[in-house]
Amino acid sequence: MKKLVTISIALFATVFSLTAQEDSYTTTKRRAQLSSDTMTVDLMVIPANSKMYSSYFDRQMTEANKMNFEVMRDTLLASLAAQVALAFNDSIPSGVILESKSGYPEDMNFVFESIEYKYDLLPEPKKDESTINRWKKKVYKKEPKPEPRKGTYMEGGQIVSNPETKPRYTNIAVLNSDFLYLLNKRHNATTFVFINHYEMVIPTEVSQIDIQSDNYPRIIRVHYTIVDVEGKQINSGIVTLNSSSYDDKLDYLIGTSFFELGKSIRSNLSESK
Repeated sequence: MKKLVTISIALFATVFSLTAQEDSYTTTKRRAQLSSDTMTVDLMVIPANSKMYSSYFDRQMTEANKMNFEVMRDTLLASLAAQVALAFNDSIPSGVILESKSGYPEDMNFVFESIEYKYDLLPEPKKDESTINRWKKKVYKKEPKPEPRKGTYMEGGQIVSNPETKPRYTNIAVLNSDFLYLLNKRHNATTFVFINHYEMVIPTEVSQIDIQSDNYPRIIRVHYTIVDVEGKQINSGIVTLNSSSYDDKLDYLIGTSFFELGKSIRSNLSESK
């Protein structure tokens, strides 16, 4: 498995390099268009925009993998989308949008221009309540207490600060669903998984001593949104996974961690139905 992942990384880096060279000699802009390549799937994964990538560990990882930052970033984002599609493929025919593999950035621009990023409150998980508890709520119904206004504002001549403590995540809204309709006609896809934001961060509870000794877990966070062919949201949120501070090589990260994150997204979608 590791050998296969290593080969795929090398191939991706080579293609990226060749495409960059080809673009440098192109004097006319290539018009982006939907791919006419054949692929029939029920679910399609849309990789994250490269602008929505953030990691505290780029220096260590570029040195360990002997890649420049752009190649490593694009390899991670492309591989994450592929592993998410692979995780779904166990139960539903899935694939990654073909335009993301063309090597031309403008091929994906029409997708990213059709969506809007939002910083929303993280949806709370549904709670399973017993029949008795639901009955008690109906009988002893209480008026919900109004939540205090969030933010900093003037009230009664005083400055009031009430910060939002609930977690937020990067969500998307589809502004123009035409491209989803076209993808449906070309590839039969009816469900679309958008990878909105990729993060690799240091846990907040890690001490300075742990950081200096390089002995702490990294947290991988993937923000995602799942929509139907009309752009209506089906499910969204964040999936997280711990990764060791020694995991600088991409083999394990791509071959194991990304697949586990994909399985978590698949599980969240199943629970929302």
